[in-house]
Amino acid sequence: MGESAHVLLTNDDGIDSLGLEVLYDRLAETVDVTVVAPAEDQSGVGRRHSHEVTVRDHEWGRVVEGTPADCVAVGLRGLDADPDIVVSGANPGPNLGLHRLGRSGTVGAAIEAAHLGTPAVAVSTYDPADGRVDDPSPGSFARTAAFTAALCERLPDSGAFAAVDYLNVHVPTETADSPAIRITRPAHAFDVSVSADGDTLRFRDHSYDPLRTDLDIDFPPDEGETDRRALADGDVSVSPLGVRDQVTESDALADALDGMELA
Repeated sequence: MGESAHVLLTNDDGIDSLGLEVLYDRLAETVDVTVVAPAEDQSGVGRRHSHEVTVRDHEWGRVVEGTPADCVAVGLRGLDADPDIVVSGANPGPNLGLHRLGRSGTVGAAIEAAHLGTPAVAVSTYDPADGRVDDPSPGSFARTAAFTAALCERLPDSGAFAAVDYLNVHVPTETADSPAIRITRPAHAFDVSVSADGDTLRFRDHSYDPLRTDLDIDFPPDEGETDRRALADGDVSVSPLGVRDQVTESDALADALDGMELA
């Protein structure tokens, strides 16, 4: 492409997170980067937004006392800038599966950007052995940062976003050997267990880190090229996704509603 792409970079782990720092340093080598990130860890907030936020300057851009979705709104509508693409991450663990799309703050930022008309990439690093990256080092995010930089150089002028609103990307740490790049779809399998400890109920999401061996759950085999299958194989998963409503025709629903009357 001609001029360098302008990237709006955010995350859900906060301005001081290592994943954001490594991604910023690598992206800034080849593209223009403006960071608008939360002041504190906002993991798991999904696409939650605020009615008002406090914003302060940062050497990389802005720090927002709010959510990842707030940060995207500030970056796309509150600054004198016109980013070509929004990048959210890098998260130190997977955000895979259909059920995670509405829960993850990392993915929530990308969805917010897509709704505001700017293509986006949600980026997560994963450990091929365990899923989450416990006690990450800069090297844990190196491969993810390099792949994300390549995406930001290639995608804006490629036409890839003509029919795609955002990408949900997973990149293995460098413990994985020569990973392939696979176009995937989110896996559908999901389960949660509830256990009681006196008056306290604890929830366990069996699908968040599906690569862990200590989870006592047997998922049905994946059908087709899912993100979970790619991660199990230690590969890069790129899921092209949309935010537009998709209405499915249902004769059964029409029959069920036929003749209903409200008093």
